[in-house]
Amino acid sequence: MEIFLCIFYTLLFLLLIRRMKFFRLEGLGTWTPSIFFLLKIAAGLTLWALYTFYYTDTSTADIYKYFHDSKIMHDALWSRPGDYFRMLFGIANDTPEFDALYYQQMNHWYREFDSNLYNDSHTIIRFNAFVRLFSFGYFNVHTVFMCFLSFAGLCALYKTFHPFLEEWKRALAFSVFLFPSVLFWGSGVLKEGLLFFGLGFLLYHFFGWLRDRRAIRWLWMLGFLLLLFATKFYILVSVLPALLAALWIGLGKPARFAPLKYLLVLALYITAGLFTDKIFPGYDPLEVLSIKQRDFLNLARGGTYLLDDSTVAYVAPEHRDSVRMFPSGGYGVMYIQPGTPYYYWRSADDFKDTIFVAHADSHSTRRHYSIMSDYPRAGSLMDVEQLKPELRSFLKNTPVAVWNSLARPYPWEARSLLLLMPALENIFLFLAFVLCLVFFKTRGVNWELVCFCLVFAFLLFAITGLTTPVIGALVRYRIPGIPFLLIAMLLMCDREKLLRRVPFLKRLII
Repeated sequence: MEIFLCIFYTLLFLLLIRRMKFFRLEGLGTWTPSIFFLLKIAAGLTLWALYTFYYTDTSTADIYKYFHDSKIMHDALWSRPGDYFRMLFGIANDTPEFDALYYQQMNHWYREFDSNLYNDSHTIIRFNAFVRLFSFGYFNVHTVFMCFLSFAGLCALYKTFHPFLEEWKRALAFSVFLFPSVLFWGSGVLKEGLLFFGLGFLLYHFFGWLRDRRAIRWLWMLGFLLLLFATKFYILVSVLPALLAALWIGLGKPARFAPLKYLLVLALYITAGLFTDKIFPGYDPLEVLSIKQRDFLNLARGGTYLLDDSTVAYVAPEHRDSVRMFPSGGYGVMYIQPGTPYYYWRSADDFKDTIFVAHADSHSTRRHYSIMSDYPRAGSLMDVEQLKPELRSFLKNTPVAVWNSLARPYPWEARSLLLLMPALENIFLFLAFVLCLVFFKTRGVNWELVCFCLVFAFLLFAITGLTTPVIGALVRYRIPGIPFLLIAMLLMCDREKLLRRVPFLKRLII
């Protein structure tokens, strides 16, 4: 049944792609959009197969864990349909009743380490709960739906930049649709698919408004800004200064000193961000980012986190067997075996008062803990400095963060297939950068667009590099910035000079 549903929806979406004018990609063949869409479905199925038959623990795979949680939300449609729609749209659904009936039954509605930012896991759970109306619970139908949304967003991105890169149409298509990590991670039942959908259409309508000034485009932009906020907040934070600078430059004729204007807007944007907590108490960006990195480190280091009232204890991965269950304490009631080294904090809300216990004594056997999280150590954990909520700490670590986002994993760090692909991509990006420098345009560079792409990519790489200490996660979180980095290189590269010196590229990039 799953195969027939996947084929049916694939054919339906192919029909829409063939019939709708929006999906005609300027400068490319008539059948090219359909081929790109089928490639995305193939990539999505590959991702599914990888996390089904190779990495077999579906409880920790992102493609599955939110899918499983969505069943609990979807099942409410048949017993209490009003609850389903309130949860789906987030209306009056934050009550103890909803918590007891639904959210406590889910494994990922709440974060392991919660913060004051919007929990974007809710968005992907809601997406899956909605698609279940059409999938009847078959997973790969969700893959087909996500591929279509992601593909539509990438089409919007291609159409946004094509007028500026008509001579580079094939290279632009590769950068947007076919770059391996963008194709792979952007085709699964993950937040990245929704992210490309929202980001692509946001820029499509923004650049469209700069041309035609149609007021209706502001409604579309608001909707896609809200989608980015609910899907990946750091993407919204990264793209806003580029949009503000482009708005300023787009209203001025001619656009002089574009790089200086972008730098000025970026400086003012970051400065304003440092004072956000003066307007919205509790939302200090430096503290939010440092907490996010700390929480990621806590999970990446692995081990077992235990909660007793307000006290949190941590037992390292090598001592996980020392966390035992009380024989008569009921399921999930744990204690730490005497002699075990562990850390603890007096408050679950503040991990600053760290206390190390070299050897647990007999008193620990009387402490009744519940498990907050229990994970093995991440295999690609980087040695990074823990951030402090201070400007000096961020200034010191940002260059390293951007470098990690651009260059890691190194070839010798590619110990698995999922790391080999980005390692090869990094070599490609380095070679592309060298070609861009060697064949740099001496005149006619569209600096307004170059700066737009680089400001977005820089902020994205900085935020992801600062908060993500695991290479395997970093190569996935950086992918929205890769097409923009490549587009900036295309804008700065002299195509005619390049093809004269390297003629065999003519068949590939024209």
